[in-house]
Amino acid sequence: MNAVDPKRASFAELLAQYHAGDPDAIAELYASYNEVIRHAVRRRLPQRLRQEFDSIDFTQDVWASFCAMTEANYQFPNQIAFEGYLTRIALNKVIEASRRRFTNRGYGGKTQEANLKPILGTDPTPSQWAIAGEQWSRIAATLPAPHVAIIERLREGFTRQEVAIMGKVTLRTVVRIVLRVQRLCEGSA
Repeated sequence: MNAVDPKRASFAELLAQYHAGDPDAIAELYASYNEVIRHAVRRRLPQRLRQEFDSIDFTQDVWASFCAMTEANYQFPNQIAFEGYLTRIALNKVIEASRRRFTNRGYGGKTQEANLKPILGTDPTPSQWAIAGEQWSRIAATLPAPHVAIIERLREGFTRQEVAIMGKVTLRTVVRIVLRVQRLCEGSA
């Protein structure tokens, strides 16, 4: 296992800085754990699939899955737990690809390419998150501050009813604001 940069006080601090958006933190996580993921993929990837799949593709898919998760979805008490988590994701992705490849065989043992599903998940990519963030910034600039606050609460996961209570407005007002933002989103797409 690779050690965390000694300039950082702890692994927990590194994760906190990553969640705060520090680009050096994700670079350090990548540098420290990318080889661990690649080793896990290579150890598990069957020889007959190595011509079709590259370990780098699986490694990138693991990082995409990790980056798409929110801090509330996991707790890593230490580096060993984090390494185990990344390794498990890598193994699951290899197993999933293997199952797809070897269970989608038609008559004569030939792969039915049309039945293969993409290996990547349906989660938004980092670039899609960035585009959505930029779009939200543009839309928020056109809204009154109270409307922005209401939409922010909805983005945080509160229900419309909860937001109405917190904002001291009617549920109908929340619905009207949501519809307005939806129209603005459709207009800027």
